[in-house]
Amino acid sequence: MLDKITFAKRYSKALYEVLEEQNAVETGLKELLSIKQVFVDNPSLEQALTDVSFPEDKKESLIKPLIDNSDVDYVKNLLKVLLGSNKMDELTLIVEEFEQSYNEKNKIVHADAVSVVPLTDEQKDNLASAFKARVGANEVILDNKVDQSLIGGVILKSSNVIFDGSVKTKINNIKKLLLS
Repeated sequence: MLDKITFAKRYSKALYEVLEEQNAVETGLKELLSIKQVFVDNPSLEQALTDVSFPEDKKESLIKPLIDNSDVDYVKNLLKVLLGSNKMDELTLIVEEFEQSYNEKNKIVHADAVSVVPLTDEQKDNLASAFKARVGANEVILDNKVDQSLIGGVILKSSNVIFDGSVKTKINNIKKLLLS
């Protein structure tokens, strides 16, 4: 039996390849993200769709609007397959894997900018541009988080890169130098 991550990676990879052949990756991604949002907004939906005691006809009526509103046949098929195999709880992971593949192929990086105060749009744009050049991305999507313990400066965190320009870290580094 496949673990959830392996299952999600296989399904997302297959879906990505099929949509890529049809030049429909962006449309598919947009639909997948909106379907995922339905599940995020309604956490009990996933549970109901995988509950073996919940009648199949009611499961179908719950998922039917998502299938009917989809313009991408392969996304419709994915929903039908997951429903039929009682794997609807894998959908969110599949969408996340699909989005990750899309981001990798298009060199899109998501990063958190941690600062003492909320950043202005101009500051976010400047940070995104600098980070984009630094990591070789085509696009950087910044999410600003506030941490008042930093004293000042900004910490940029991406999946595998951290740039720490916070005053707190600089002070700690000076303390280490003075104590050594």
